[in-house]
Amino acid sequence: MDFKRLVNFVRVAEAGSVSRAADRMRIAQPALSRQMQLLEEEMGVRLFERHRRGMALTEAGEELRTRLTGPLRQIEQVFEDVRTLSRAVGGNIAFGMPPTTSYVLAGPLARSVVAHAPNVSLRVVEGYGAHLIDWLQRGEIDAALLYGPASDLQLKAEELLVEEIMLVGPPDSDLRPETPVSFAELSKLPLVLPSHPHGLRIVVDNAAARARVPIDVRFQADSFLLMKELVESGLGYTCLPLSAFSREAEAGRLRHATLENPRVTRQLVLATQPGNAATRATSVLGTLVRQEIAALVAAGRWKAHLMYDPADYATLSPR
Repeated sequence: MDFKRLVNFVRVAEAGSVSRAADRMRIAQPALSRQMQLLEEEMGVRLFERHRRGMALTEAGEELRTRLTGPLRQIEQVFEDVRTLSRAVGGNIAFGMPPTTSYVLAGPLARSVVAHAPNVSLRVVEGYGAHLIDWLQRGEIDAALLYGPASDLQLKAEELLVEEIMLVGPPDSDLRPETPVSFAELSKLPLVLPSHPHGLRIVVDNAAARARVPIDVRFQADSFLLMKELVESGLGYTCLPLSAFSREAEAGRLRHATLENPRVTRQLVLATQPGNAATRATSVLGTLVRQEIAALVAAGRWKAHLMYDPADYATLSPR
């Protein structure tokens, strides 16, 4: 089996046509078309349905694309690791984050990668927990920040931090950080939350179950920014960690209060694919993630309790 032909198959599948893929890869279209024909002959099945506007994957083609994406990424990263053993760490890393975490961490992490691992190309992929787990298991991303606890995941996961979930309301609400709100009071408020099975919704639903009170989810929004917009416009309340709305709180656009009976927290873990040795680039990224989280917590920009010792990650290794 020709490895390059498999890589090109994935590129054609992503582009939706041979001509677009050929343009992106800067290779001749007839040569690429011939490679796809040879691959279909070798597989013994049709991988594409061809039409005037391009190409669509058949059921067999979609199955091949799904199964190839992760292994091909891993093989390419292995080649990069071996190629750069005598040089600084390099390669392409796809890193998944929930939107609430990306809001506070993505910018500092990107700057840290540029400063300390300039040969690493970082792609930040935003998604809710269920999507991130699926992408990680399929090998479409290399690592991800997920809601814990780690014991709930069938992945390789290391605990990072615990942070408190706040009740967030519009600017004209009477919420104040020094005045806690019980879940019994929260049950009387219209809520704006993501749909199932997203991590934040699970955290809130579990807390409501412990308090034995129903909650009134008036709007379901699977967009973190839309959730905040709906709350700011006065259509309801939501539940978020302070790190996810700190800028709006400082500007007076959102108000918040702590929750009690029960107190609500979320745990964040760093997850990678089970059974796979971490590449050099992934290991470096894990160190940078921990360094940036520790710096944000120390500066007061992320109100959280660390579950690791920052001193263990004070130096970047391997280079």
